[in-house]
Amino acid sequence: MKVGVAFGVSELANPKSFEKKASEFLTALAGDFDVVGGFMLSSRADFREAKEELNFNEVDAIILYPLTGGTEGFLKEFFVFRRPTVIFGDPFNNSLAAGIEIREFLRERLVPSTLVKDMNELKAALLAYEDSLETLEPFLRARLGLIGRISPWLVNEKFELPYTRISLKKFYEYYDKVSDEDGWKVVEEIFERASEVKEPGKDALTKAGRIYLAIKEILRDYRLDGFTIGCFDLIGKLNATPCLALAMFNAEGIPAGCEGELNSLLGMYIVRKYFDKPAFMGNVADFGENHVIIAHCTAPLLWRYRLRSHFESGMGVGVDVEFPRGKASLFKLRGRRAVVADVEVLGNEHLENRCRTQVKLKIDDAPEFLDGTLGNHHLLAYVEGEELADLLSELGFEVMLY
Repeated sequence: MKVGVAFGVSELANPKSFEKKASEFLTALAGDFDVVGGFMLSSRADFREAKEELNFNEVDAIILYPLTGGTEGFLKEFFVFRRPTVIFGDPFNNSLAAGIEIREFLRERLVPSTLVKDMNELKAALLAYEDSLETLEPFLRARLGLIGRISPWLVNEKFELPYTRISLKKFYEYYDKVSDEDGWKVVEEIFERASEVKEPGKDALTKAGRIYLAIKEILRDYRLDGFTIGCFDLIGKLNATPCLALAMFNAEGIPAGCEGELNSLLGMYIVRKYFDKPAFMGNVADFGENHVIIAHCTAPLLWRYRLRSHFESGMGVGVDVEFPRGKASLFKLRGRRAVVADVEVLGNEHLENRCRTQVKLKIDDAPEFLDGTLGNHHLLAYVEGEELADLLSELGFEVMLY
């Protein structure tokens, strides 16, 4: 097992007085592990220099040893490598205090982190991470993208994982390179398979196809595993929405979220990567004692569907997808917290004053669930709730299972 090691010493302390302790630590560790690094850092500048010299992306785990307090501000920067991390603290010089602070910083960013205070605990923690790497790797290595901006009404959005930001200006450059002919060609079969096409004409469908092809090129060029897009900002510029493009990507196995929400995108990615299932991102539209209705204008194009306009704007191409009955999970992520509930898909509604895809779910004590949830957008996936909750816990989320 390859482990990267970094020591932290406050700028107020003398690093030379800690050299023997650091050397003995590395010697003890090298007997059981392939050790790289061993830098002694005292500032963010030291971190930047060490980062240039050594790529901790290639190690299986990282060990951070704050030899003194006052090291939190630069040792926390190792979170960018997104490697399982063991923090070693000792009873002197505020080492443990610094370790606790660093551990919580990393956990808030869903980097698996453990604090230990002796060598046996350290070795056990590293071996435990080695055993779980197969599960952790797809999560820690995810490459997620945000096209445009997070929608300003998502006031509870909290997301501190690394992601790639692509401006709408860059998106429009890709979009302008796609011809109307190619745009229509990619959606023509979808148009023909629809059970009904109500509002959208050929121009709206062509724009939807151009959006799809533009994003497809972005995914390739930026090497993204999934994306979310600030969709409402496209309406004024293109008189179009990406709803159909997102529906196509989700049907193809590529997690695709709307409104620029990264938490929902992360949930979509987890369900796709670990269960090979799509997730439907929806607004809570209504609820009763034992049911919830979620609705949105995009949903995976995997079942019978109608092509509609986007509900709020009346423009573009939205989709009304018929979800099959069956057991499923309704869940919500925000930061390191998650809520999960077992539900049953009862069917669809088709009211004109809601987003186009409307799914009715049976859920025990819906008011209690909604009182304890973490914000509006929820994800619906045909997976078992307890299994999903266990996975999220293993990935570092604090899970409430209803």
